[in-house]
Amino acid sequence: MSKQFKGMVERCADCGFDLAGGLVEVVPTAHYMMGGVVFDVDCKTPLNALFAAGEDTGGVHGANRLGGNGVANSTVFGGIAGDSMAAWVGREGVLRAPDEAAIAASIAAHEAPFGKPAGDMNAVREALYDLMWDEVGISRTAESIRRAQARLAELQAQLEGIGVHDADRAYNLTWHDWLNLANLIRVSQVIAAAALAREDSRGAHFRADFPRTGELPTSTYTVVRMQGEAIELSREPVRFTRVRPGESLLAAAAY
Repeated sequence: MSKQFKGMVERCADCGFDLAGGLVEVVPTAHYMMGGVVFDVDCKTPLNALFAAGEDTGGVHGANRLGGNGVANSTVFGGIAGDSMAAWVGREGVLRAPDEAAIAASIAAHEAPFGKPAGDMNAVREALYDLMWDEVGISRTAESIRRAQARLAELQAQLEGIGVHDADRAYNLTWHDWLNLANLIRVSQVIAAAALAREDSRGAHFRADFPRTGELPTSTYTVVRMQGEAIELSREPVRFTRVRPGESLLAAAAY
């Protein structure tokens, strides 16, 4: 093991664990985000001039990611994104006047924590971790997801009442923590809404109250958009353009 997984053995040793000869606790964790920004094969997104690749995008891996495919995803589509961006700049890359209203709204939203009394953000973060693990974790039901949605709204309101005491913007890690936690709550709300809407079990998504897998030929994927503060869900059909369910490329490659 020390030869095959040298880096991991050394990393565990730094933390006081002997991965090669001792006992190491193993627990499930959130390892990879299989969803992300909807993008085209040339890495364009619906937002003009925004290109995306790698773990920020959704749709490459389907319902579950095969181990080791993360680096390949980033490498392949990262290269495609670079080529596409260069072509776009040469074709359409003209300077445009910034949207001053959008900039002002973004500044106001990001500076919202300043001026409010400081609070215990760690308690909100730990409550969020426990909530998503217990209620929207590996096995979930409509009842548990709805409990989580109600609690997520409470945590969001709780965080919005917590401020950042230090008004300095430079290297203000507390401010960064506040913004990151706000995003974690928002992503958790999206995950809960999508999990509640999908009443089947597929890949990494399992509903204890809907354990059966839906029909593959009529598979759909979930698209989430924000309409103001509301989460809007829609379903898009999976387009099998290379291999259809039940088929394989291996037989054709053997000839």
